[in-house]
Amino acid sequence: MKNLSILLLVISLMGGACQNKHQNNVLDLEIIVADIEKAKEEVDVSFLVDPNSAEIVILETNQECLIGEVTKVHIREDKILVYDELTTSVFVFNKDGSYHSKIHALGQGPGEYPPVVNDMVILKDKVGVLLPVLNKIMFYDFEGKYIGAVSLQNTWGSTFFTFDDLKYFIVNDWSDSKQGNYHIFTLETGKTKVERLLPFSKDKRVHRGWGLENYYSLYQNRALILFSTEDVIYEILQDEKEINPRYQIDIPKRKLPKSFCIGDGRTALQTAIAEKYLTGANQIMETSQYIILDISNTFRVIYDKLKKETVTTSEMFVIPEFGDFPVFLSTSHAMMENDRLINVHSPEMIRHVYPFDEKTIKNQNFAEKYLEMVNKLSDDDNPVLIIYNVNEK
Repeated sequence: MKNLSILLLVISLMGGACQNKHQNNVLDLEIIVADIEKAKEEVDVSFLVDPNSAEIVILETNQECLIGEVTKVHIREDKILVYDELTTSVFVFNKDGSYHSKIHALGQGPGEYPPVVNDMVILKDKVGVLLPVLNKIMFYDFEGKYIGAVSLQNTWGSTFFTFDDLKYFIVNDWSDSKQGNYHIFTLETGKTKVERLLPFSKDKRVHRGWGLENYYSLYQNRALILFSTEDVIYEILQDEKEINPRYQIDIPKRKLPKSFCIGDGRTALQTAIAEKYLTGANQIMETSQYIILDISNTFRVIYDKLKKETVTTSEMFVIPEFGDFPVFLSTSHAMMENDRLINVHSPEMIRHVYPFDEKTIKNQNFAEKYLEMVNKLSDDDNPVLIIYNVNEK
């Protein structure tokens, strides 16, 4: 009888452990350590990008394309597309930076969208405008022509992504969509049913997304999704129907206590500011070898997926060969796409804050490109893009 009791206890504990793993998703995960106490002020990032690949693109400035605030930049074959959240537009440029067209259809008529846009996502050959207020995603080609829409089926999301333009993953930022809080929904073209990817708690406190700059990264056939309340990174694979936990972000010191994380959001942010707590990871990027995290808009963590260890934590990354020219890894200035890093620089910063010359920049190829660019710019011009290839593993 005693042995039977022990056996039942073991089975119970195993069942509890499995249930706990399913619910909390924090067991047996790769740990990404973000020890901010060991962060360096400045780090040479030449190991991450190929300095010799640096390409400078001056985006044309004219009355048709006055960019207010760059939110996203994507390269699609021979086109560069810039999402400007301030004007609710996507500007399309040719690879040399010359202006091509724009997607801007504000209005109430057919094929037009209201100014309440949750996100614009650049797909393979079109732009998707996420409009929960209209219960739809509207699509435009790169010439700005309206080409159709799909229904959101009464879900709500802050952003979305797709691998193949057939199935859309809608990311909810803990707004109450009446189907749960902070869920990932899947929407397949031609189907009327929206599926929820589980496991997620319906408790709105558990999966809050406040403080996130971008929720996901796409690399080849997988997406990594950030959940800031619990600092867990989930994985979605293109051919699978589930979302699974993959990484746990460990912030040993200065992390906002969990009682605040799952409490009132306003109180949590006020406490974080007043007490100088870190709210957690608020952006994610991925390359063939690295995962890059932005911690509380201040620190960047580079994690090596092959070695399964944090390579460096820093506030700023530079290329000494370029005279310590800054390389941005924060989402407000950078996009990572297919092992290509796109940096966005304002003309004012280039002209007045980065006073590099031929003596400062040892790489002559970059020096020539850089100085030629500076001579062409005025402070009121559109941003400049510097595009790097990420070093292969």
